[in-house]
Amino acid sequence: MLINEALRSHIQKLSQKCSKSTIIVVEGKNDVKALKPILKGFDFFILHNKQRSLYETAEVLASSYSQAILMFDADKKGMELKNTLKKYLQMHGMKVQVEQKLLKLTGKTAVEDIRIDF
Repeated sequence: MLINEALRSHIQKLSQKCSKSTIIVVEGKNDVKALKPILKGFDFFILHNKQRSLYETAEVLASSYSQAILMFDADKKGMELKNTLKKYLQMHGMKVQVEQKLLKLTGKTAVEDIRIDF
């Protein structure tokens, strides 16, 4: 997908949030493959690599980061994960941003399907 101005502007805004205290949380490894070329410099956390509950995941993330950006698929499973993990992260004092605009701007419903040519 060729990048348009609205998409470019949104990516720049997301990139400005990059810091050592911010983590992007995704569902799977293919999501990271799709996002790494777009959101350089961020740390990523893959939910489905870990053998722990969402509550334990929130504890682990809160011990190393103060902010999380949740980027899940726009399906039922993704929405359930987003709602539950957001609640747990906030319980542990983390600032949480739910990122869905990138999916909307690219016309995709799955994070792993995002492809952008700069």
